[in-house]
Amino acid sequence: MVIESEYGGYILEIIRTITSVSHSGLRRMWYPFSTELDRNNSVISAENYYEIAEFFDMIKSMFATNNHSPQQAIDKNYKNSREFLIGGERKKTVCSVVFKTDSNTYILKRCFHGVYSIEASIKKSNSSIIYYGEDAIKMLSKFQKPFIISEGSFGETNSPILKPDSDFSRSSLLALTNTWARMIGLFDSKLNLDYNGRWSMLEDNEAASQRIFASQESLSPHLRVLSHLSQAVMRKRRYGKCQPVFTPFNVDRLNSFEAIAVLDLIKNVSIEENLQFIVG
Repeated sequence: MVIESEYGGYILEIIRTITSVSHSGLRRMWYPFSTELDRNNSVISAENYYEIAEFFDMIKSMFATNNHSPQQAIDKNYKNSREFLIGGERKKTVCSVVFKTDSNTYILKRCFHGVYSIEASIKKSNSSIIYYGEDAIKMLSKFQKPFIISEGSFGETNSPILKPDSDFSRSSLLALTNTWARMIGLFDSKLNLDYNGRWSMLEDNEAASQRIFASQESLSPHLRVLSHLSQAVMRKRRYGKCQPVFTPFNVDRLNSFEAIAVLDLIKNVSIEENLQFIVG
């Protein structure tokens, strides 16, 4: 069934839920890993956030359509240049993602050699329909993908899930995030959000002039993950749907009480709003 996207153009199906993710081993996350995900909220823990970043990058690569190049990975010149520049052959990584749309369940499998996908398949569950190689990538391009906040986005303070397009949406995003911040004890958050979707903090010593503090460190881990949650909630309320969201949450600078308070709040909101919100 082909439906129209709010962005314009057409898509085949919207990914509603990620059921499970597994891989054979990444760089820092070198060990085989598999997880079953709850339909609303799941927490994936690792030794450090670099492992989570690589894991999220892998999931993003699974749904990407511009990284499939079997010939590039086996080309002799490419192989020789990699060994010269990097020193050794990079291990292949096999990854599998099971996801659901409104009408079907799909099993997506890809094999990566470095950044390149060299094998790909999509199988429609409970059927004999399987797409391989370029056909799988073409099929993958017709899905509306999950939101994955990956390593390159760790320090970003933009709005990757929903950008404000009016004063109402901007104030609503701020109100939700500030309300949740107060619920977990952050009474002086003083968040700001501009119309480009950039979140920031007002400096205490210059509040009178309303000068925006521009550092990427202006948002604490609490506020960054809550800003992602508020965008997911507003997107669901606006469009009646929101794809699964994967977001990192660096708890290194938090005590146990702070981390648990944030995670409990996310879980309750995800269930109430019927969102799938996965925290790494």
